[in-house]
Amino acid sequence: MKCIVIDDERIAREGLNQFIKEFDFLENMGCFSNAHLALEKLKTETIDLIFLDIQMPLLNGLEFAKMIIDMPSMIIFTTAYSEFALKGYKVNALDYLLKPIFFDDFKASVLKAKKMYDLMLRQEDIMKPLFFKENGILVKVPLTQILYIQSMQNYIEIHLENRKRIIVHHTLKSILNQLPKEYFSQIHKSYIVNTKYITHIDGVTLYLKEINLPIARNRKEGLLRILLSE
Repeated sequence: MKCIVIDDERIAREGLNQFIKEFDFLENMGCFSNAHLALEKLKTETIDLIFLDIQMPLLNGLEFAKMIIDMPSMIIFTTAYSEFALKGYKVNALDYLLKPIFFDDFKASVLKAKKMYDLMLRQEDIMKPLFFKENGILVKVPLTQILYIQSMQNYIEIHLENRKRIIVHHTLKSILNQLPKEYFSQIHKSYIVNTKYITHIDGVTLYLKEINLPIARNRKEGLLRILLSE
């Protein structure tokens, strides 16, 4: 995980840097004495984790956090002022460390960050788009856009959220093996659905927004288990 330290106090920066060196999954990409310098770094490189002081001149940590709220960086606030804790979480801080920072507290925070980071990587991996040939053209299909897939003998019809349909030479069984089980379920011999789009189930009919599809009776119980465990 690429990380940076932002703190106007040199001793605090050096202390955090020493802690970071104790973890082989952390790579310190720089220590910055003010948030403006760190902004320049974020323009050129993706940073996974930021150790961010709150009380700093020119641009404080809370203001900085709001400026980068759309970036993928996780934030662990580091400050001597405990009254800032609640404000910190309002800008989606992952954690909050009160100075003086002890190693055990630091360790707990970075392990929490590592768990979140691994979860995000896994999420990205299982939701990688698939590529299909349609009429000789290679088409990229984001899994998040698939509503359902319908069998048509040796072909399948992929129905997307934008109402577009893609017909490719595949069987339902072969495509099911390529889809993440966390998000896709076969509900009938002719249908696979993206469970995230299910709005409700009425008897043996399943609804994806305004679309209704049949559920095979022998598959309904398994589908309900998946939905109730989410």
